[in-house]
Amino acid sequence: MRAKESPFAGAPMIHLSKFYTPVSLWEGFDSGLPLLPSKLSEMRYDNICYGEYCFSGRKTEKGRVRIFGVFVVPDDGKKHDAILFIPDLTDRNSYDAINEYVKLGYAVLSVDLYGKREGVENYTVYPEDIPYANYELRGRAMDYVDKSARETSWYEWVAVEKYALRFLEGMPNVGKIGVLSVKNGANVAWQLIATEKNVAASVMMFGAGWAAYRGIPRYSEKDINMDEERRKFIAAVDAHAYAQYAGCPVLFLSSTNNAEFDCDRACDTLSRINPETEYYFNFAPSYDGYLDTYCKKDIELFFNRYLREGKESFPACPEVTVEQEGSLLRLNLAYDGSQRVDECKMYVNEGVIESALRNWYLCEETDAEAGRKEFQYVVGGNAKQIFAFAVVRYKSGFSVSSRIVCKKIDEVAPRRANILYSGKYGLEGIAFYDKNATDKKIFVSPSDLIQRVEGPEGIYGAYSQCGLISYKFGEPGCFFNENSILKMDVYCAEFCVLNLVLMAKTENGTGEFIYSTEIKPRAIWQNVIVNAVDFKSVDGMGIRKFENVFALRIESDSKYAVNNILLI
Repeated sequence: MRAKESPFAGAPMIHLSKFYTPVSLWEGFDSGLPLLPSKLSEMRYDNICYGEYCFSGRKTEKGRVRIFGVFVVPDDGKKHDAILFIPDLTDRNSYDAINEYVKLGYAVLSVDLYGKREGVENYTVYPEDIPYANYELRGRAMDYVDKSARETSWYEWVAVEKYALRFLEGMPNVGKIGVLSVKNGANVAWQLIATEKNVAASVMMFGAGWAAYRGIPRYSEKDINMDEERRKFIAAVDAHAYAQYAGCPVLFLSSTNNAEFDCDRACDTLSRINPETEYYFNFAPSYDGYLDTYCKKDIELFFNRYLREGKESFPACPEVTVEQEGSLLRLNLAYDGSQRVDECKMYVNEGVIESALRNWYLCEETDAEAGRKEFQYVVGGNAKQIFAFAVVRYKSGFSVSSRIVCKKIDEVAPRRANILYSGKYGLEGIAFYDKNATDKKIFVSPSDLIQRVEGPEGIYGAYSQCGLISYKFGEPGCFFNENSILKMDVYCAEFCVLNLVLMAKTENGTGEFIYSTEIKPRAIWQNVIVNAVDFKSVDGMGIRKFENVFALRIESDSKYAVNNILLI
């Protein structure tokens, strides 16, 4: 697929107004100044060539930006399609992440956006009149437009990546160029692919704009104070403003439970993409800061299709519709049946507005025919709306998701939903707490961090080395007060100090209330019973507002299994 002409070509320059749009912000930007590159070092190892480079970027009144980057390529002298890798702003260059794609036969360039930082010898040097381009000196320039969009950190970071594209285009034996970006690096990428016509394909992970709305859920009744400063930021800085101008195929990947990058807002960004632009997306259910390995496979197939012109045909994203019959929900899935399907899964959450706090339940499949499946779910009660999405996985390795649907429903009589987790349903209703995972990999297989393990009498339970978490408490149908009792079965083959942590919203953010118990090793499932009032903060304070509790964490340094978690 040939890149489209930039929609910015020939647009009039705006000289008088400080209020920019995606068109006027980048009109007249000069990325054609001489790069003046210099090679700092080169190393060859395991059939890979690693090079460190400096080259010049845009010019300010005080001089030019001097960009530091690493260029890694298979050491075979052949022509290779290339990937411009834009990690999260605070991440250092990860050769492990880069090598994943070099070993697939791509050349990879990654440049520093952060600027000066302690303990790092080589970094991008910004002129003194744009100190806010340095991440540690960004101040308000990252989150606010106090003067104009051209005097923000984002403007400088996107400008660096524009010159990185020029550098990559000038390297010998480089073919098509794709962009691979992570978190806030993806917010840079949205601006880049909207304003550059020589990008053949782009993968964004997590970042989808809406930074001005951070902390305000998509379906909340709250809104931001829409003053002139917010209008300037949303109009020309926030990444979602650029989605409609995306000029190359896009693959968007995210998790469902990340507070910084709201998956509901991401769906709004995707809906802004021009229908003529090919785009696909996939959500990792119940993940927070990581993505599953299905997303990793999607990237491999996507770049093979659009950089190497492979024969793969990406299946269209499925669509979900919901109908209510009393307490029963019928969820209809329409999917692309042109390829052989491996599995289809439908997920539902009852009424939790904040996407990061949703407990996702698998629905029961009740009917199927070519290109269509029907699922059902029984509502627990008290919810005014439900959220649903589907994931379809194909034999070819592709996985695609539907958008997350919000459906208002008629309230039904509540039924006491006191089962938080039962091992007989696999791992449904519980997830690993990935904020405690220290591995810096982006992609994690669920089986690596959470397992369903067998205990005494052939009974299964859940275990995670990172800790387990259930968001059940935040659902409208969950009843929790000072008289509540938490009960669970625990198995351990060695001495275990088990920490139960209730997470609650407080005026100062998230509060944690802990109950610790020592469990001696025994060849039976042991019963643990805790009163709600026994949970204390590190200062010894009890829970003040039980209705603000939204999750339960279970953690231990020892290996354990939990089952039959009940709220009584």
